[in-house]
Amino acid sequence: MEKKKNHTLRSFTSILLAFFVFVGCLALLSGLAAQDISSATVIKNVRIFDGEKIIPLGTVIFKNGKITAVGQKITVPEGAEVFDGIGHTLLPGLIDAHVHVWDKQNLKQALIFGVTTVVDMSMSIKIMADIKKLQISGRANDRAYLISPGTLVTAPSGHGTQYGLSIPTISKPEEAQEFVDARIAEGSDFIKIIYDDGIAYSLSMPTLSKATLSAVINAAHKRGKIAVVHAATLQNCIDVFEAGGDGLAHLFFNDAFDPEFGRLAARKKVFVIPTLSVLESMSGTSGASALAEDPHVSPYLNPMDITGLKQSFPFKTSRAAYKAAERALRQLRDEVVPILAGTDSPNPGTTYGASLHRELELLVKAGLSPLEALKAATSIPAEKFNLSGLGQIKPGLIADLLLVKGDPATDIKATRNITTIWRNGVKVDREKYLAGVKNAKKARECQKSAPPPKNSESGLISNFEGEKIAANFGAGWIVSTDKMMGGKSAAQYQLAKEGAQGSKGALLVTGTLIKGSAFQWAGAMFSPGPTIMSPANLSLKKSISFWAKGDGKKYAVMIFAQSLGFMPAVQTFVAGPDWKEYVFPFEKFNVDGSDIMGIFIGSSQECGEFTLYIDNVHLK
Repeated sequence: MEKKKNHTLRSFTSILLAFFVFVGCLALLSGLAAQDISSATVIKNVRIFDGEKIIPLGTVIFKNGKITAVGQKITVPEGAEVFDGIGHTLLPGLIDAHVHVWDKQNLKQALIFGVTTVVDMSMSIKIMADIKKLQISGRANDRAYLISPGTLVTAPSGHGTQYGLSIPTISKPEEAQEFVDARIAEGSDFIKIIYDDGIAYSLSMPTLSKATLSAVINAAHKRGKIAVVHAATLQNCIDVFEAGGDGLAHLFFNDAFDPEFGRLAARKKVFVIPTLSVLESMSGTSGASALAEDPHVSPYLNPMDITGLKQSFPFKTSRAAYKAAERALRQLRDEVVPILAGTDSPNPGTTYGASLHRELELLVKAGLSPLEALKAATSIPAEKFNLSGLGQIKPGLIADLLLVKGDPATDIKATRNITTIWRNGVKVDREKYLAGVKNAKKARECQKSAPPPKNSESGLISNFEGEKIAANFGAGWIVSTDKMMGGKSAAQYQLAKEGAQGSKGALLVTGTLIKGSAFQWAGAMFSPGPTIMSPANLSLKKSISFWAKGDGKKYAVMIFAQSLGFMPAVQTFVAGPDWKEYVFPFEKFNVDGSDIMGIFIGSSQECGEFTLYIDNVHLK
């Protein structure tokens, strides 16, 4: 009887437990359903550019990171977050098809300007791997999505070796397959090749042979990867077409024309990333600084961004070369060659994110319609780089979206008037980023009012009359060469017993300047801050002066400053056999003296061995 009672109790308990589990499951399912509904986002009454065409007035719904509905007659689910898009246009997140990512922060900056995907064209393998881990884990919604070739393919001492990264190089066709396989093993999404001997911008550097170029392209195709080539001249580009390359990373840099260029590109089924932003900067005619004055862009630009937009290349092509690129672009458009928008940020005259909006403007000025330019930054790069789920607004695709005020299909500059950005369905916090930019600008203003370095009041930096090379203030002098950027120039210095105007000492700087990178230097560097390359406020003085004599060659004074970004400002002088005083106002370097990190004096202009004496280095 007791056993029967216990059995009945256990049965009742089991039934009761099953009931509660059932009720719990209903509650859980109900909660999940409610969560699904509440997680839906609706943008209604909005003009839609879906990556191909304009839908004049429609609705887009997305949830859980995916677009679920697009059209004109769509029921809005209860509990959804609703955005009224009257007067706005909804675009796929923009794709910048040519950047160089130096740091993870670059991707956050790109996203703030509606660039939800970037195609890097060469970067550190370690940084690439770290970013891809974040993307795979789903923890990268606060930055643009990245694809990259990682290490580029270049010749020993060729273009791409000058940026401070130790990279492998290739010398002959027989090495191609092994080289490409190694890049793919590192995680390359595609293969990027350099075919550029520097002649387009009056430099000389090694590059791949035509045979090696073809072998690398074939090796990439054998492994199912596309090959994108940096080709600097018109003839280089034609060689790439004939070798079977899939795309050009730039239009050519030289002033050249071939009436068959567009037709050949079409026959060979290549795509082209013109990078007009950087070609314009190289030609010395850039209008990129106007971005810093655009009220829709400038609040989100930190001081370094603004500096980058105002910079120009240390070497120049010509205005005619830029016009030749525009002419070639129109040939490509007429032949319906796929054109992709890319900026080559962060080269001088560009910055991440914001410069893509300038690139769209330049594409339209060069002859594309606004709609064609929008395709160049959305559906076309998504197709050519196999970016599945991106570049269009269609059900089932990823909810990378950009809501802007106005109609960029009629006024391309409307892409800058950003209202909201979604990355993978998650709304981007532009306000938080804006607060960070404001803090950076405040810090820059504080540097302007920082006290000058101790012992700098007299202005004397060094007279070189002691027993060692010393400075009255700051971190002192060091030898500085382009080796830090992959160059091969060399320098050394020592005290000399006789100086200018009968003084008891001078600094003798000797060495060898070797051309082979985009920018070379060798000489002596003074750091006015407490540590090497830390900023110092020297604005109480207005110029740098020194006495010099030498071997009759042209030399350079370079100023490194926070406000100049990554590139120094340069002035030149000729050091003859007799001592002479040289005075260079800070304003000649486009600096006010408040954030100077280094002052370089040495060789950067004429290759070969050099001998230079300097003395009595002062601030005046």
